[in-house]
Amino acid sequence: MIVFDRTVWVTVCVLLGLLVGGSQQQQQPQQCVTPSKQRGRCISIYECDSILNYFKERILTWEEREFLRMSQCTGATAGRQPFVCCPGNSAKPVVQTSTAAPAPTVSGTSGDVVQEQLVGGLLPNPKKNECGVSIGMRIYGGENADIDEFPWLAMMQYENRKGERRYSCGGSLINKRYVLTAAHCVTGEVERKEGKLVGVRLGEYNTNTEIDCVMEDQEQICADPPIDATVESSTVHPEYDEAAHAHDVALVRMGQTIEYTDFVQPVCLPLSDFRASKAGEVNFVTGFGRTLKGSRSVIKQKLGIKVYEHDRCREKYATKNALITTKQICAGGEFAKDSCHGDSGGPLMKLQKVWYLEGVVSYGNRCGLEDWPGVYTHVPAYMEWIRANIRA
Repeated sequence: MIVFDRTVWVTVCVLLGLLVGGSQQQQQPQQCVTPSKQRGRCISIYECDSILNYFKERILTWEEREFLRMSQCTGATAGRQPFVCCPGNSAKPVVQTSTAAPAPTVSGTSGDVVQEQLVGGLLPNPKKNECGVSIGMRIYGGENADIDEFPWLAMMQYENRKGERRYSCGGSLINKRYVLTAAHCVTGEVERKEGKLVGVRLGEYNTNTEIDCVMEDQEQICADPPIDATVESSTVHPEYDEAAHAHDVALVRMGQTIEYTDFVQPVCLPLSDFRASKAGEVNFVTGFGRTLKGSRSVIKQKLGIKVYEHDRCREKYATKNALITTKQICAGGEFAKDSCHGDSGGPLMKLQKVWYLEGVVSYGNRCGLEDWPGVYTHVPAYMEWIRANIRA
């Protein structure tokens, strides 16, 4: 993944907020209601002093983490994610000892239809917040992800003919047995270059340390050890075309049932009411791919990129004799801001109350070139295939 140094990154984030939503003077923040039923405004958490000051100086309890998760909102027009419903009049957050609340329902969609989309419970339910939860124990931004941010990121491990093992592609945990990745991370050239896919690592943050820790306010916060699972089987989309990059999606079934932790959680898959991203909207990618500072980052990275206009993307890639279909989505195209080598198969994510997996990193024209977006397999187009190919 390509990123700037920290100073330039902050500048990019500020400019991105202006480009996406205009200045705050031009448009007032949307009204919202906090988890404790207070009226508020949907703004960046970094602009909400009452929430920022209340939570930033200590390790959060489960109730506080749940309050932050439930405080997330959409519709903010400027500032850095995450966006939260900030109480009016600088009121302090009211965190209840129990934050249980009835799960929201999908308008016009029966519970039976939702259960059908969740394959009888094999997939986690976004409406019950069983997936896509990533608020972070610490509140800050930058090129490095938080230690518990995007806990569904998987690292794919390969073994060559010499018995040597290394990590290359990425993937996304979608339930306790399956990771969704790119087909080219399972078969074809990857087997010739890297070897056979043999393992999946979950919950990794810093590849240089056995136990990942960070310092926050002179206090050390450590993650659980990563989880290593064997690969039981893999299912490549039957219409996958390696040369054309078509239908570049695959399911990897792990050899054990994964227990969720604060650092290992599934991402949400789109349901029928999912609103696909439009050109100009900002989605996020995460991974350990190449940066401007080195061949590969040892710390999990994150990057916000704009969805690229589909017809324009199709016209661009037509000049390279590549066909962009309606089952693909393009994003990026800003100089040095791109998913890159090592991130193949990793997630393109959209925040819609919880994080949804909208795309799988597929391919691009080199890396980080101006006005050349990356191409992603569009997950909503493959939900029927995914549901048909997972089992208990």
